[in-house]
Amino acid sequence: MNKKSLLFAALIAVVMTSCRSALSVVPQATNTVASVSFNDLNLQRKDYIVLNTISAEATLTAHFSESTVKIEDPNGGFSMAWNKNKKSGEWEPANIKGIVCLGYLSNDYDELLLNIPPYPHWIVRRLAIYRLINAAKVAGGDGIIEPVVSTNIEQGTSRRDIVYRTTVSAKVVKIKPDGK
Repeated sequence: MNKKSLLFAALIAVVMTSCRSALSVVPQATNTVASVSFNDLNLQRKDYIVLNTISAEATLTAHFSESTVKIEDPNGGFSMAWNKNKKSGEWEPANIKGIVCLGYLSNDYDELLLNIPPYPHWIVRRLAIYRLINAAKVAGGDGIIEPVVSTNIEQGTSRRDIVYRTTVSAKVVKIKPDGK
């Protein structure tokens, strides 16, 4: 492994393990949806309808340098950068444009983070889940079952650019009203 590759790998490791400190609030929209497996669904088959399978996708481009991590939504929804504080060594949000839309499944929702970490793989996953939840609402669903999340990471146009693409799919469930 040459020196440049080793330096880049070390930079990625630092970015992935850096502290989550922030000096400003990142504009964000958050939604959650209950997700259960068929085994955990505590209903009889006559109590719900599986409407259809839906999917959603999100793509982000990340640019890494020694003191900055910048992500961009190619659709123009938002862009954001984190600068490394020279004194503390912590990553701080900067140059925030648009609203970061984050979605959570019930099994991966810990808390509402006011501090968005500089981890593009985390953000692209949440963006794809946000879009899936909106698609489930449009389809008339009360929840989803058996979500599948898949993330691909590819080299971008330069050696410091990485493209993150996440696809999420799930079956939409509509619970029948009482007495029907």
